[in-house]
Amino acid sequence: MHKVIASIKGRRPKNVLVLWYSQTGHTKRNGQLIAHTWKKLGLNVTASEMREFKRKSLRDFDLVVIGAPVFYYDIPGYVKNWILSLPRLNETPVASFVTFGGPEGDQHNAACTILELLSERGGVPVGMETFMNMGTMPTVWSDEKVSENVWNNRHLPNEETYKKVRQYALFLVNQVKEGNGIEVEKRITLRRFSTTFDLIWWTKLAIKEHAIDKDKCTQCGRCVEKCPAEALDPVLNKVYRDRCVLCFGCINNCPEQAIIMRYRGKKLFGFRELLRRKNITIKEPEELQGTVKDDHRGAKT
Repeated sequence: MHKVIASIKGRRPKNVLVLWYSQTGHTKRNGQLIAHTWKKLGLNVTASEMREFKRKSLRDFDLVVIGAPVFYYDIPGYVKNWILSLPRLNETPVASFVTFGGPEGDQHNAACTILELLSERGGVPVGMETFMNMGTMPTVWSDEKVSENVWNNRHLPNEETYKKVRQYALFLVNQVKEGNGIEVEKRITLRRFSTTFDLIWWTKLAIKEHAIDKDKCTQCGRCVEKCPAEALDPVLNKVYRDRCVLCFGCINNCPEQAIIMRYRGKKLFGFRELLRRKNITIKEPEELQGTVKDDHRGAKT
């Protein structure tokens, strides 16, 4: 079993970086809260969606944190490839966090994967954490039955979640100051075993239709922005299914529900539409209220 044991020299962090890959806003929200907590400490903070971050060299930072959602019991392939494309980090302290819909998505191992990859690039792990939220898997359109996994967690994230995020941000700064690394070791789980199979391929077998409804599409570009595989072209009204990684970013974020997707013959609707139909409002942390662009409220945006 692969294990990473970290050891660093204590330093006073000044320039810190938090990056996230986010599809429905959960991971972004946690990343922004970490950044806000650091700013209150007087640190020079850079915070960004990973896909919008232009600098490839991270060696100017005293601490680098990467966040991602759990994706088929692992982290998204885009995140893996992005980290592997980085130049050497030269013993920069690094940390990870993942968001998950729970209750068991192999989130510990997913967070470990980020640290393993950053360690391969020369980073030194100082922390990792997991934050649970409401699940974001698309829902069957016909009967609108929401899985217990999603419905029972519709109150998440809540203030306890945000308290945990703030504490984690403070913990990481202290880890760097004191020179404390962490041991990174994955656990043996059935979920981890399942990742040896191509879960995306098997799921695709059940998706019999994935298309764009040209009558509903306004070509706002939201689906293109969220797709990590460049699998959609609203102008040509085409979905390139061979490229698709079934992240559900398109159907979850389309404001017009113009993405047609059928799973085992049943039409699905996405996360934004679920919030609207069930009148669910996701509570923002106090620090971010009024500042979040993608505020998922129980209304069409």
